[in-house]
Amino acid sequence: MSAPILFLAGVPKAGTSSLFGWLADHPQVQGSHEKESCFFADPGSHVFRPTFNAGQGIERLADAFPPLDAATRLRVEGTPSTIYSRTALALIPELPKARALFVLREPASQIRSVYDYFRDNWDYIPAGMSFPDYLAAVRAGTQAFGGNEVAANALACADYLPWLERWRDRLDPARMKVVTFDRLRTDPNGLVTEIADWCGIDPAFYAAYAFPVENESYTPRNRALQRLNIAVRGALPKGRVYSAARALYRTLNTRPPERDGDAAFLVDLRRGFAEKNARLAEAFDLDLSGWAP
Repeated sequence: MSAPILFLAGVPKAGTSSLFGWLADHPQVQGSHEKESCFFADPGSHVFRPTFNAGQGIERLADAFPPLDAATRLRVEGTPSTIYSRTALALIPELPKARALFVLREPASQIRSVYDYFRDNWDYIPAGMSFPDYLAAVRAGTQAFGGNEVAANALACADYLPWLERWRDRLDPARMKVVTFDRLRTDPNGLVTEIADWCGIDPAFYAAYAFPVENESYTPRNRALQRLNIAVRGALPKGRVYSAARALYRTLNTRPPERDGDAAFLVDLRRGFAEKNARLAEAFDLDLSGWAP
């Protein structure tokens, strides 16, 4: 593959769907057929695809993208659980000119969003399980959550420093970038301009860009209808008709998640991560002042 690939390698629920769309809209960038190809998922992961994975040969990665055209200077793929993948850690550094971008979200908010997303957008977490009960189950290791390792290990997954240190040990620092969800939300133009400069694409495209938001968590109004949605949406062809149907469904059967009642649990989580976040900020020269309890 002649155009280098930028992997949006993490973390889940930190805006990578939006960022993928912003980059893929650039005329010099080619996005993968699906934002999350899951090509480097480890066997046993809930996103592992036995018919399409790195074990079948690294050359199969080309199948994740459309045919290369003359204007393309960068390809982008965005499986956010890549940060946790042993297969990805072994193979991505060996790909010529490949880069990895990690978007980090304040851990308590990220864990809460993981809970909302896998309970409501999917059904890995039981619908009747409260956030405090979910945290207790994660700490006790008493539930597998349908084999979803991100949901089952949410606390360890949100301790970002050990994961990033493994990547820094394997990947040339010039091919790795760590940014925050805070910047993605408050300064999308500045962040994407910085990424464009880093990847060698023209940043001027974003001067008048709208920066639409994708893949937000929601709560279904009717869970039976949501179960049907989960069962059929993966088999539907993607395109304008799919996007229109999804927008209509979300208008009719979803509402924003309710989080006010769990404020005390989120504060406790932030306190528990404070020391880890301080080490992370120092190790990767990040401004995490907004993550304070």
